[in-house]
Amino acid sequence: MIRFSLDEIKKSQAASELNFINRGIEKESLRIDSSGQISQQVHPNGLGAALTNPYITTDFSEALLELVTPTFTSASDCLKFLSDLHIFVNQNLEEESLWPLSMPCLIESENDIPIGYYGKSNQGMMKTIYRRGLSNRYGSTMQAIAGIHYNFSFSDKFLKILAEVKSTNQKELKNEVYLGIARNFRRYGWLYLLLYGASPLANKSFAKGRKNNLDGLNAEDLYKQHATCLRMGDLGYISKAQDKLNISYNSLAEYGNDLRNALKTTYKDYKKLGEFVDGERIQLNNSIIQIENEYYSTIRPKRVCPTGERPINVLEEKGIDYVELRCIDLNPNSFIGITEQQIYFLDLLILYSFFTESPEITESESNELFKTHKTVVNEGRMPNAKIETLTGEVSIKEEAIRILKGMEEIASFMDDEVSVEGSNVWSDNLEYQKKVIENLEYSLSGSLLKEIQDRNITYQEYGMELSNLHKKQMSDLSMDNKYDFAAISKESVEAAKKLEKDHRVEFEEYLKDFLSKIS
Repeated sequence: MIRFSLDEIKKSQAASELNFINRGIEKESLRIDSSGQISQQVHPNGLGAALTNPYITTDFSEALLELVTPTFTSASDCLKFLSDLHIFVNQNLEEESLWPLSMPCLIESENDIPIGYYGKSNQGMMKTIYRRGLSNRYGSTMQAIAGIHYNFSFSDKFLKILAEVKSTNQKELKNEVYLGIARNFRRYGWLYLLLYGASPLANKSFAKGRKNNLDGLNAEDLYKQHATCLRMGDLGYISKAQDKLNISYNSLAEYGNDLRNALKTTYKDYKKLGEFVDGERIQLNNSIIQIENEYYSTIRPKRVCPTGERPINVLEEKGIDYVELRCIDLNPNSFIGITEQQIYFLDLLILYSFFTESPEITESESNELFKTHKTVVNEGRMPNAKIETLTGEVSIKEEAIRILKGMEEIASFMDDEVSVEGSNVWSDNLEYQKKVIENLEYSLSGSLLKEIQDRNITYQEYGMELSNLHKKQMSDLSMDNKYDFAAISKESVEAAKKLEKDHRVEFEEYLKDFLSKIS
């Protein structure tokens, strides 16, 4: 395993390259109507074609917007782009607004959740049928959950310098670096859920027909008093079929083999569903996961994949380019769902994962990490709650403080080496997190739940208040016009039409060819 100490970075020419960390954000939000119900309207015309607009698309549902930023080396620039994108979207929503929370609004029936439609091209049909499969496998309600994906990578120059320091191939080093980060994020990522999880409750409609161990908060809502992030728990992105996958991050070869097995192995319950109902395709196949995107994890190694190619093939051939963090709840205190403070803390957690020794994860450790994750999700704020670590059982609070103390030198180094407006932004961020750990009522989940309880309001009422507030905030702001989102949206419509016009093979043939690319 390749490991770098902070001293090695300081002595090399790599330190200054940490000014050029690449950051990108994918943010989901449900569109809701004026009554607070999930929108039944199609994707707004002014936002272009969901299939081909590079910045504005949809996730599972036609009503679940996904806003995508390019990569930026400045956190503030990334958030400014995301803010402008929200302002543009808001201008095109008319009587609708964006639900500000990860767990969905009141949903009377799964039939009220329209599946995303991407047109009649083979690419578009592929995306729609994949979502039909998700609906049939997990139910549409689970797929109405919203969250944020945070994409992180070091600069190529930074990695080139590190490869020279270790006298190794840059591609191999990149794979080692990002897999090492991924392993340690599995070990320490729960700390982010503890501090910034924002889904300790949900409307009762979300759990309708599903077993749960939640308590009643009021006539309309279910909760767990000390929960942090139910979105990442049994009611969220949990799949019975994937429970025992245990995909390895110990090497790219192991990761590839494990993911391939999941893509190729038939799952009996999905086989029972069948691939067609009344002549209509209802899933892409009957494997444990239909395509690579269906693999649920808090972090994934990634590489941009050309349309029509298989991500796992491209990843193995060309190597890992970045890591994607998938455990981020929407922050209800911001209309863009995330703050600059959160980004700096995510960066610190990733850097801590980078600098800390990252041994291979054994099967037994993996099982313990699943237990830790579950404990933090369900009862992370419980006084004296304990988790199992490599060195034995320890209280969550004690382990959190230990990790934060381990970040101190990194934060100080970043304050010295990385240009961020404001003094000691990294160390100040760390000091704030320590105070939150001392009183978890100030965590995002703790403060959210306290406000709802103190004001004696429902989750739906709370969400509607914030939704209306955010809409007003966005209406009062203007974009800097650096990006012409209206023109980009119009171009995307023409691009989608061209794809449909160039339709040359039948979908079943197209799908067969795509699926055959997994050896």
